[in-house]
Amino acid sequence: MSTKRILILLPLLAAIGAGGVWYTQKLGGEPQTAKAAAPPASRSVPVVTRVAEVRPVAERIGTIGSVQPIAAIAIKARVDTVVETVHFAEGQEVKAGEPLFTLDSRSLEAQLRQAEANLERDRANLEKAKGDVRRYGELVRTNAISRTQYDAAVATADALEGTIKADLAAIEAAKVSLSFTRITAPMAGRTGTVNAKTGTMVRAADTAPLVTLTQLRPINVSFNVPERHLPTIRRALTEGALKVTAAIPGSSQPPAEGTVSFVDSQVDQQTGTILVKGEFPNTDTRLWPGQFVDTVLTLRVDPTALTVPDAAVQTGQQGRFVYAVKADETVEVRPVTVARSQDGVAVITSGVAAGDRVVVDGQSRLYPGAKIAERADKPAGDKPAGDKPVGDKPGDGSKKKADTPAASGGAS
Repeated sequence: MSTKRILILLPLLAAIGAGGVWYTQKLGGEPQTAKAAAPPASRSVPVVTRVAEVRPVAERIGTIGSVQPIAAIAIKARVDTVVETVHFAEGQEVKAGEPLFTLDSRSLEAQLRQAEANLERDRANLEKAKGDVRRYGELVRTNAISRTQYDAAVATADALEGTIKADLAAIEAAKVSLSFTRITAPMAGRTGTVNAKTGTMVRAADTAPLVTLTQLRPINVSFNVPERHLPTIRRALTEGALKVTAAIPGSSQPPAEGTVSFVDSQVDQQTGTILVKGEFPNTDTRLWPGQFVDTVLTLRVDPTALTVPDAAVQTGQQGRFVYAVKADETVEVRPVTVARSQDGVAVITSGVAAGDRVVVDGQSRLYPGAKIAERADKPAGDKPAGDKPVGDKPGDGSKKKADTPAASGGAS
């Protein structure tokens, strides 16, 4: 074939090839392009839902409290003498009336004996004076003595009667002073540091106590609450006792339970709070004076509170809202009003009704109208939404299927 013919055929073959390619794309390529351009099928978003329910919910105030003893008595000496015996060990618990200290009583016993001797002497003088008055009375009637002598005898007898009363008072004072040498516990409690050992000289004017006795049972916990709760507290106190609990931070023991025993008579203007005290039996001495505890005051119990898990409530530009699940398994945004949140539960006053399903996990991928699917890998022990009881854990196959895109798409 000549070169001229080849040059003529090459453009012709190129034109035929281009036309074939165009025809092929026109027949088979357009459906594929359209299929690729079509939007993918809607996929369900895996979420966890719960049901809004009506149940009793307590209104509580949590704050930090300090443990304070109802009584802490500083035991001091009331006479000047020497400590003879200490009857307890530091930190020992004692009962009311148990001996604590015995002080040297020899000088006070001598003073008591002296006062008793003075009484005997003055009583003898009084008897003599009364006899003189009787004799002088007979003599003055016969004018054997002057009236002045008789009056002097009567005055002497009256003075001795006063002296005897003074002697009796001195004896009583000596007995009281002598009783101060036997120091006993005025109440049940725990002793602190002993500042006076055996042989220590103590005086009534000393400022440092011999020992401090602290009452542990019962015991008080003091805490402050905002003044806005004062009307509720006062109203609740008229209806009955207000419960309060005190938990030791970091302790595995359950909180101690007590009741409100005192509400201060005025509000602190600087802090806007009011002082409240709770009394605890403290039978196990769990609460210790000076300790800080987590205090929870229960103001009231709302028996018909509409609640949702706290995790269901989201915050947006328009305020708080929840994702509510409709009958077709799509979600909508519902603004809600939250009265209070505590213990992982939000009390709702408007926006949802009892029985409504709300999303508690997976909200970050949701939008109004989004299709949802209940997630299969819920934490063990979680109560699923609706009336279905908690079932067995899903098998590995179902869990794997829920995690694949195909499974998510198929749930649509």
